[in-house]
Amino acid sequence: GKGIYEIASTKNDTYPIYYYRGAVDNNNVKFGGFCWKAIRSTNIGGVKMIYNGTPDSNGNCTNTTGTNTQIDTSSFNTSSHNLPTYVGYMYGSVYPNEILEGTYNVTDLRNKYFGENVNYSNGVYTLINTKLSIDNDHHYSCNKTTSTGTCSEVRYYPYGDVSNFNQLTGQDSFYYIILKDGEKVEDSIEKMFSNITDSTIKTQIDTWYNTNLSRYISYIEDTTYCNDRSISRLNGWDPNGGNIANNLQFNSFERLEKNHTPSLECIRTQDRFTVSNNNGNGDSTYPIGMITSDEVMYAGGRNSTSNNTYYLYTNQKYWTSSPVGSSFNYSSRMYTVSSNGSVDTSVVTSNNGLRPVISITPNAVISSGDGTSTNPYTVQTN
Repeated sequence: GKGIYEIASTKNDTYPIYYYRGAVDNNNVKFGGFCWKAIRSTNIGGVKMIYNGTPDSNGNCTNTTGTNTQIDTSSFNTSSHNLPTYVGYMYGSVYPNEILEGTYNVTDLRNKYFGENVNYSNGVYTLINTKLSIDNDHHYSCNKTTSTGTCSEVRYYPYGDVSNFNQLTGQDSFYYIILKDGEKVEDSIEKMFSNITDSTIKTQIDTWYNTNLSRYISYIEDTTYCNDRSISRLNGWDPNGGNIANNLQFNSFERLEKNHTPSLECIRTQDRFTVSNNNGNGDSTYPIGMITSDEVMYAGGRNSTSNNTYYLYTNQKYWTSSPVGSSFNYSSRMYTVSSNGSVDTSVVTSNNGLRPVISITPNAVISSGDGTSTNPYTVQTN
């Protein structure tokens, strides 16, 4: 389709949600000295817009492709990609971790006991219901050859790529994190997805906002920007029968690739980035964020399907704020809009385009324009 659509479930809300879809050519906006593409309205009355470069010499927003549609390129997180931690726009605890590969390291696991669970007391973990094998029920290890293994720090194995543990070879790989101070893996997941440290990409977006838009704060709405880290499938991160051969997957993966049902609901309060805590987590420094994979779907993007006609196509690959999962090859990935317009994925340490999103307040005044690239809507500022 092409045009403006209403999300039916919001029809009777105070502020119904309307969104642009397809090859629209009347959603161009000038604001703060930059060009933007309007995406959708918000549940508090504003209009979200994605960065689209700077006006040309005639003051028009005719550019639609190329690196000029981005403020820069960036990794999502430069620190690492081997923990689910790093899909966070802000992230929490970073756990010591290691990949076991190669003949000696991997086959040596056959001599070690693994627990179905652990007890913790007086600084010591004790394995429960041990066996000489990692499997979907036995993830914990003290890395010892005794069935009554105890340790001050315990290994938890969420991933392994072998179907028959007794035939390990140097081609097989296993991955573990280290837990201490009484933590279990359930605790580690919550701590990894807390908001303590700014991601690489948030730092870059905040710096750009402070330099370019901070003086326009009265025109910018403090709406929600979602970094949906709600989990659909724990797999090996579930100690109670978690399949170590499969990946941790987030709900954005289910919506985009399994069910094809985008949603603007942001399930966890921690993932609703706002400046004020009235409508979200209150952890944002500035009222700016990123587009989600769901908003890309509403606009006309599809997984693994090229589309060079809808308004989010730029012939560049750029980030969304939606995580995919943390996979067996130790890579945490985010959704992107690909250079062919499809919805794609990238490891968080990859370098992709950066297109910030802001929301104009509902009382903003349009002083001129009809939304076309040669006559963009112009938001009046003093």
